[in-house]
Amino acid sequence: MPFSANKWINVIIFCILITAAFFRATGYGDLRLSIGNDETKSYIEGSQAPLFSWKIFAGKRLFTTNIIFKAASNEKKCPMTAYSAPANGAESVRVNLPCFDKIVLLQNFLSIFGWCFLAWMTARWLKDPLIRIVSAVSIVAFGFTPQIAEWDSILSPESLSFSLFVIAFALLMEIAFRASATEVPFTQKSERILFVGGLIFFLLWIFVRDVHLYAIPMFMMVIAPLLLIKKFKITKQIAIALAVLFAFFVIGLLSTKDSQRATELDPDPANNNAVTNAVDFYIWPYPQRVEFFKKFDMPARESSGYATWANTNATKVYGLFLISHPGFVVTTLWEYLDHFKFDFAQPYYTSDMKYRDSFLKAGEFVHPESMTVFLIDFFLLLALCVHAVKYRSAPLTAWAWLAVWFLLIAAVTLFLSFFGDIYGTRRHIFPSVEMFRLFIWIFIMPFLDLSLTKTELAS
Repeated sequence: MPFSANKWINVIIFCILITAAFFRATGYGDLRLSIGNDETKSYIEGSQAPLFSWKIFAGKRLFTTNIIFKAASNEKKCPMTAYSAPANGAESVRVNLPCFDKIVLLQNFLSIFGWCFLAWMTARWLKDPLIRIVSAVSIVAFGFTPQIAEWDSILSPESLSFSLFVIAFALLMEIAFRASATEVPFTQKSERILFVGGLIFFLLWIFVRDVHLYAIPMFMMVIAPLLLIKKFKITKQIAIALAVLFAFFVIGLLSTKDSQRATELDPDPANNNAVTNAVDFYIWPYPQRVEFFKKFDMPARESSGYATWANTNATKVYGLFLISHPGFVVTTLWEYLDHFKFDFAQPYYTSDMKYRDSFLKAGEFVHPESMTVFLIDFFLLLALCVHAVKYRSAPLTAWAWLAVWFLLIAAVTLFLSFFGDIYGTRRHIFPSVEMFRLFIWIFIMPFLDLSLTKTELAS
């Protein structure tokens, strides 16, 4: 049987992705090269918890990184000899470290696969051949330029934060479009496998960083309304997803509570609870803000009971403070607005990549360093939702639903990353800000597709 035009486009896109993957796998040097930073030691220590124990969730670090860093949990056999502390002027070079080579290989593999997978899935649900190709090229350019790719060599959670997220989102995209196009979703075995795979990767992403946990309520908030739709109401998968997400949210909350730092405050702020440091920075210098915390029995900062109170109550009271003081939130965000348009190029090691400066400049086209990104995202989301309501087409509804899911998670993780820890803010907010930038290259495509096909997305 001769190839149809659509099959030829699939072949072209596949060739583009294979070429991009080859460039990514060879263009950044040996994929086993890695570098540690000031947090790597805590990930090694966290991974020493027994596999089948509560500490694998409630140790110094979270489940996913604890499992992955088990490859280097033996400090005698796996010494950390390559370390970088750019804040102290100690930028280093990457080294092929025993044990850590397995971790960084996994990070690189997940990154290469994740971005190619997302590019394929996004292009798959567009119609116009040119836009499908543009979509695939834009997404792999986003993931394979140095702004993202160089982080895959660093032994910290940023690489996993992005790779696991894009894999989970690509699976969710496939699930959403399939479910929107069928009378009764999840009847096929392939759909049920996608459903389970999407949940697994999403939960693995959840347990990479503490702030990811609060993406679960956002996910539940966009899933729950589906129960009002008849074709979803008669399936078990939505109820199962809600139950699983709720269960792991509870596990996450309990493990976070049990993993608080020791009750004595450390002279080194990096060893304290992140929220305690935020309270020190945002609250204690301001008497009016202190009065709010005193309503919740906060003792004096210098008292012996402060550390115990902080470890038990600081997160809850600080959260209530943020919710009840929108003026503080807005003025603080406005004061530090420049943080949200950083270039986010990694500062940890000297890259030996040929023509790196040129690739960084090319990356600026898909990683725009501008606050306009947030405005464009808002208008894209609004337009998708309006079109979904106006035309009531299944594809448009799926695009709008995915856009709401995406931006809610990007927003909550960015908010908590920014206000939750005052140390390493640039590194902590990096994945979330880049999610806002990525949003453009995914969700502008339905509109370009519509303009060139000159038909509604429903047809």
